[in-house]
Amino acid sequence: MLAEDVMIEMPFAPGWAERRFQGRAAVAERLREGREALPVEFDKFRNVVVHETADPEVIVGEYEMVASVPGTGKREAANFVVVLRARDGRVVHWREY
Repeated sequence: MLAEDVMIEMPFAPGWAERRFQGRAAVAERLREGREALPVEFDKFRNVVVHETADPEVIVGEYEMVASVPGTGKREAANFVVVLRARDGRVVHWREY
């Protein structure tokens, strides 16, 4: 679903984390590193709302992600907003808050 040169931005990421990275390979590496640093299981996404915009390439989505930490019984939920731009059937820009 991601374009080869996709741009990912996370303006509110912690100060030690990259807030912007580009390319499918960079996304895969970032996800791998994140899974190693914080081994969580994503249980579900709920309260999903998709907002259409005046630009047909752009959507805004809201969701709540529920995750648990294996072996601890700890379960948490967090709310997110994502702005996606798609072109030719692929996401070219992903900004998540």
